[in-house]
Amino acid sequence: MGQDYLSSPSGYRIQKTIKAAIQFKGVGLHSGQRSKIKLLPAAPGHGIIFERVDTRSQIFVPGNYQNVVSTEMATSLGNGNDGQSRIGTVEHLLAGLYGMGVTNVRVEVTGPEIPILDGSALPFVEAIQETGVEAQFFSTPILRVLKPIKVYRNGSVCELLPRDRLRLTTSVDFPHPSIGLQTFALELTPKSFVEEICRARTFGFLRDVQKLKANNLARGASLENVLAFSDSAVLNLGGMRFTDECVRHKLLDAIGDLALCGAWIEGELVSFRGGHSTHLALLKSLDHFRSHLEILPAEPISHNHFLSSSEAARYQTARL
Repeated sequence: MGQDYLSSPSGYRIQKTIKAAIQFKGVGLHSGQRSKIKLLPAAPGHGIIFERVDTRSQIFVPGNYQNVVSTEMATSLGNGNDGQSRIGTVEHLLAGLYGMGVTNVRVEVTGPEIPILDGSALPFVEAIQETGVEAQFFSTPILRVLKPIKVYRNGSVCELLPRDRLRLTTSVDFPHPSIGLQTFALELTPKSFVEEICRARTFGFLRDVQKLKANNLARGASLENVLAFSDSAVLNLGGMRFTDECVRHKLLDAIGDLALCGAWIEGELVSFRGGHSTHLALLKSLDHFRSHLEILPAEPISHNHFLSSSEAARYQTARL
C-alpha cells in the first residue's frame, strides 16, 4: 500500500488477506526437523487458521490463545494433548502477519514446527510486501482496553493500559556485557514494524545449548537462525542487527503472542522480563476482566465511521 497507509495505524482497522499464496521451508528451531508452510488467501472473518496437512487427516487449529499448548521457549498451538496437531514456534509468523495488518490467512503446515528461517520475522514480511495485501471491506474486531490489567509470573510483569492506539514497551535484563538492562517502546504501525522490529532475531546463550538439547529444545539452532552469545561476546560473524536487538526481539515475540487474542488491540502493553508464558497469562486474564475491556465486533466497512468511500476505494486498489 502507499506510504500514507504504511505510516498510519488506521489500516489495522480493516481486514486484509494476502493476494497470492506464499511458501516457506526450512528447519524448525526446536524440533530440528525440516518443515514447510504455505500461506493462502482467506475470506473476511476467517482469521489465522493453521492446518496440519502431513497427518492422516487434516487438523485445523485456529490461531487463538485458547489453543496454546506450550510456552516453553516458544509458543506452540494444538488441539489438546494430541501431538499430531501440535504446531510449534508460531510467534514470528504471527508477529509478521499482525505487524503488517494481515488478518485472514490459511496456514498449511507440513511438519511439527514453523520454519525458523533467519530467526526473525523479516522473511515473512518481505514475502508479504512482494505478494501484496488486499483490503476486504470489513472492520477488524477491536479489543479496547478501558482499565488496566496486570499479571505477575516468575519475576516478570505484564500489563495492558488504556490507549487509543497500540503501543508496546518491553524491557529485558540479562547479566551480559552485550545486553544488560534494555528498554524499547514504539507505537505499532506497519512502517515502524518493518523498520524497527521485524529484523530482530531470536537469541540465546552458548552455555545453555546442551541443557536445551537434552530437553528436546534448540535442536535446529545455529548461527544462521539465532543471535548467539558466549559469556563475553556475540558469536555471529555479522554481529547484531541493532545494538539492542534482544529487547527488540522480545517486543516482536510480544506482538506475535498478542495476535492470539484474535482482535486488534487499542491499548498499551508494558512488559518487564516478559515471555511467552507471561503473555499467555495476560491473554487468559482477559476472560476474568471483562469490565476492563470493550469488544467491538467486525462490521461491513461501509458502516464504519473511520473510513470514507474514497478511502475504501484507495485501500481496495492499494498494494504494499
